[in-house]
Amino acid sequence: MVSDDKIESNVISDFGDEWAEFGYSSNQSFSELVLQFQRYSELVNFKDFDPAVSIAADFGAGTGRWAQFILESFKNTWLVEPSSGAFQVLKSKFMDNKKTILENTTISKCSIPDASLDFAMSLGVLHHISNTSQGFKDINLKLKKDGIFLGYLYYKVEDKPFFYRLIFSSANVLRQRVSMLPFKLKKKISLVVAMIIYWPFARISKFLNSAKINTANIPLHQYADLSFYMMKNDALDRFGTKLEKRYNQDEITKLLLESGFNATSIKFSTSEPFWTFIAKKS
Repeated sequence: MVSDDKIESNVISDFGDEWAEFGYSSNQSFSELVLQFQRYSELVNFKDFDPAVSIAADFGAGTGRWAQFILESFKNTWLVEPSSGAFQVLKSKFMDNKKTILENTTISKCSIPDASLDFAMSLGVLHHISNTSQGFKDINLKLKKDGIFLGYLYYKVEDKPFFYRLIFSSANVLRQRVSMLPFKLKKKISLVVAMIIYWPFARISKFLNSAKINTANIPLHQYADLSFYMMKNDALDRFGTKLEKRYNQDEITKLLLESGFNATSIKFSTSEPFWTFIAKKS
């Protein structure tokens, strides 16, 4: 049996390959990135931070596609990324930016001082590590009292109708098989998936949206206004990842409470992507 640590190491390597392929280093899909980050961060008022003194971190920063939108709100932002492939892209973008501090390591091994952060975010990362609970605790350790954590974890589609959950389950079986393949083959298969699944469903949703018809229960409706470049990236992200976990609100709340976050501060976004949440350190 392959150990969790070995699987996680493979996942980190896979993400390095992915972010080297989809670096968002030009203006590709910039407007879509803006839209996506607005959805992720709707619970946070960045004007509450003092850009002269406040410190932030992005854990699992990837290529910095989300971090770029918060830099001006903070004096310094730590960009922590474990995969070497992604980190090379990260360096090419931010190594000359005096507001950023780059580290090619994991959350648990980073050199961020304890109780030093006013804000931490980890978007779409902690559901891909073997010990998600420890990841929450490590982030809490780095935050000041009342420091804010913005997170995003995949959800269990528990509120969707039967046909939606059936499609999701079938896709997950495909993911389990595709994710074990070499990267070049995964890339080709995910491109086909983007072409014959993501794009058609996205276009159907776009048409229905224009007709003022609710598309919440149509798979992949969230891609209605996104580019094919992002669909290719997300298809590879979805089907190329060996380790994936999903949570409901109660499970995320339990993780937060067990990690030292204030119960009354926990808030979940009421709009997709689910589940996006914030919490303050007790």
